[in-house]
Order: sequence, then C-alpha cells, then structure tokens
Amino acid sequence: MRITNKEHQETLSRLERKFLEEKETNESLVREKILQSTQQKTQIQELQNKVERLEMALVHMTKEFETEIQQTEHKALVENQAGQVEISKLQQLLEMKDREMNRVKKLARNILDERTEVERFFLESLEQVKQQIMSSRKCYKQVAQAAYQKKMMEAFAGREEYPRIRTFNSYKHSTNSVHKDLQEAEKWTNIQRGKVDIS
Repeated sequence: MRITNKEHQETLSRLERKFLEEKETNESLVREKILQSTQQKTQIQELQNKVERLEMALVHMTKEFETEIQQTEHKALVENQAGQVEISKLQQLLEMKDREMNRVKKLARNILDERTEVERFFLESLEQVKQQIMSSRKCYKQVAQAAYQKKMMEAFAGREEYPRIRTFNSYKHSTNSVHKDLQEAEKWTNIQRGKVDIS
C-alpha cells in the first residue's frame, strides 16, 4: 500500500511535534536535576559543617574532662594524707567523672556514625542525579538524531533545504556535535559553585 504525499507529510509533522515536545521535556528535566543537585550539595555542605562544629566541641569538652580528671586525681593523692574519708569522697567524684567521660565517648561514636551517614547520602544523591542526567542526555541525542534524519529525508526529496551538518558522537573535533548542546545546560541556572557535571 503506497503512502500518499499528504500522509507522509502528516507523519513527518507528528514526528516533528513529538520531537519538540520531548526536547522541551528533556531540557526541563535536565534543568530540574541540575537545580536539585545544587540544592542537595548545599544541604550536604550544611550538614558537614554542623558535624565539624560538633566534633570540635567534642574535642574541647574531652580535653576539659581529661584535665579535670587529672587535677582531681592529683588532689586525691594530696588529700590521702588527710584521711581515708576524704579519699572515699574523691573516689566517688572520680567515678562520676568517669561515667561522664563514657557518655562523651558514646556521643563521639554517635557523631562519627552520623557523619558516615551524611557522606553516604551525599554520594548516593550525586550518583542518582548523574544517572538521571545521563539518561536524559541519551534520550535527547536519540530524538535529535531522528529529527536530523527526517530533515535530511525532506531535503533529499526536495521539499526543503539541507540542514546544517550535525554529528552525534563526542569526539573532540566533531563538527556541530549534538553533545555541545548539552554544554549549554550550564547556562540554564545561576549555579555559583563549579560547572555542571554531565559526563
């Protein structure tokens, strides 16, 4: 069954509309994922700063406790000459300080565990965004290549001019490569930290 020129034209028009819609959707998705990545990086940085402040406070607190325990032990030795009653009281104080130190050590372990969770969340978030961007990039390349081939067929049939030469690989010296379009993603949002990673 022969396809009429009108049916062929309608098919091409539908393909072109579909291409434009998918291109807009993909561009919107890439912009959204870039913004999401930026927000996640900011959140991770804030969490890491919080953990670092807690660690510094913990180090300071630990040193204070160690100094206080040393002073208390020295005082216990001195008071030993004054009587066993005072020694007993000081021993109780040392036990109390020791319990406090154990609580501080437990807090330290919790902080380290929290930091590990933060780092894992950061890596998983980056990997997820990277995979989503790579998927969008692959889809964009396929749609762009289909549209280019359609225009070449139209030009070969004499219905329109030949399009500009386009290449669909990532070679360094490729002419008018579709991959260079993706570099424009860096200009879509006001990202202050570094460049967009779409590799």
